[in-house]
Amino acid sequence: MKKLLAALIVAVAAFAAIACDNESTDRITIDFWHMAPVGTAAYTPTKAIITAFNESQDTYFVKGTGFSFWDYWDKINIAISSRTAPDLGLSTLDDSVSRAEAGVLYNISDFLDADPDGLELDEFYDAALDFATYQNDLYALPFTATVRVLYYNLDMFEEVGLTVADVPTTWSELYDVAKQLDIVDGDGEIQRLGFDPSYGNATYHGWLWEAGLDFFDENLDPTLNTQAHIDVLQWMKDFNAEFTRNQLVAFGDANTLLGINPFAGERVAMMVETDGLYEIIQNANADFTFGVTTIPVPDDNGVRVNWGSGFSIELYDNGDNDTASKAGAWEFLKYMMSYDVQKEMSEVNGWIMAHKRAMSDLATETGDPILARLLVEVEYARDKVYVPYAPSWHGNDWQPYYNNFLSGEMTATEALAAARANYIQKQENYDATH
Repeated sequence: MKKLLAALIVAVAAFAAIACDNESTDRITIDFWHMAPVGTAAYTPTKAIITAFNESQDTYFVKGTGFSFWDYWDKINIAISSRTAPDLGLSTLDDSVSRAEAGVLYNISDFLDADPDGLELDEFYDAALDFATYQNDLYALPFTATVRVLYYNLDMFEEVGLTVADVPTTWSELYDVAKQLDIVDGDGEIQRLGFDPSYGNATYHGWLWEAGLDFFDENLDPTLNTQAHIDVLQWMKDFNAEFTRNQLVAFGDANTLLGINPFAGERVAMMVETDGLYEIIQNANADFTFGVTTIPVPDDNGVRVNWGSGFSIELYDNGDNDTASKAGAWEFLKYMMSYDVQKEMSEVNGWIMAHKRAMSDLATETGDPILARLLVEVEYARDKVYVPYAPSWHGNDWQPYYNNFLSGEMTATEALAAARANYIQKQENYDATH
């Protein structure tokens, strides 16, 4: 009996495998890479979205492959460079032009010319579409609409007699409110910070943008050499100047040990973070009252802006002239960017998606005031410029100088001068080989 049962199981498995193979070989298989691998909460609903497309027609069969967020980038970059990329997948919007320039993306404008009713581009943010444009043609589509805002803990505000009316809008107000919310114990250990300009997703380039400055000029030549640049960097460090570096480092180390975002863990009263923090707070079942608002700006001539850094969705050209898969990838792309699927993807992943109307309706339908407020700030989001000679200008290129400044090993002037010299050297090296 056991042998018969085992034989039946093998036979059923073989039939299932054949059926699966037939389903994929009878149709044109489209490979789609995403960030919802097996074992994650988003896997089953993402699979359901793909299955719904497969069941809606009998020409194409989309095979979805999920990788964890941190693994995804290595996988997709290696696949693109080796011309073994999936038919479509997610990437970073801000450097999509680099892939367009390299000839590894299909021109979406060509698809739109042949299928003018395929997508309504006015459903997406103009600033995001601009970042996906190369030589006046569209080579990617904005998939998510990441935004950075100021989170504030209203329970902590109430502890010191503050209300929502006291939520800061300028840098001076931010300082005044934050200093009322700091808590230090008798041993000199920081128990709570009101705010720190270097915490969370607050960045030097973000603060520069608010002051009407940037790392590079319109010709992509490095700046950073003005007194205004120095003043902004110094302001970041001086904000909590009453604490020693050891106190701040110890506080940061304690936050790391907790394994949770310092705002979600009620260790800081205000923090600049992405919309992703909202999901973290919800998943942590936090029971404190909080809100989100515009990141405070300089008191004089401040610019209302935040860093977007959203995902793109792209069609990859592996140079194999596979017109059938190319057509199928376009059909699935249209499906993924549709009103209903964008709403579903937002609910599945907790992301703000790029489809403006879908997100606005979702906020209304759910009665979610935080989502509605986040969507207001998306209108003021912009991505970082792509610099061919220094694609990691905001990260690995800048971080050593930034860290040396925060630790006191360099002054603001020295850190910016050294960083600028590094960018200039990179620019010269790039120009010599291109």
